[in-house]
Amino acid sequence: MLNKKFRISNGEDYNYIFKNGKKIQAKFIIVFMAANHLEYDRFGIVTSKKVGNAVLRNLAKRRMRSIIQTHLSEIKPGFDLVIVARFNINKASYAALEKDFLHAVKKAGLV
Repeated sequence: MLNKKFRISNGEDYNYIFKNGKKIQAKFIIVFMAANHLEYDRFGIVTSKKVGNAVLRNLAKRRMRSIIQTHLSEIKPGFDLVIVARFNINKASYAALEKDFLHAVKKAGLV
């Protein structure tokens, strides 16, 4: 579980990031990023009903949280990242999802 300070919980923050942030598309996820002027990164994970039922949506979120927690120290501080799960996220293995996340973060210039 991510520490509370690393989470985006305010709806206004999500709206700001979606509207003004940079969008990076990968095979299984879409990453929106915006500067947050803090000394640490904050993360949010969004899964729509296209992903599947509640069990599959929660599985996708748990896997993404685990990947984020594993690579948290590698990511440059000072950004808000919202990860949107694509409909095919549950067809990916954990390793493929991790590779996809790292590719998106590198593409954004955060590693």
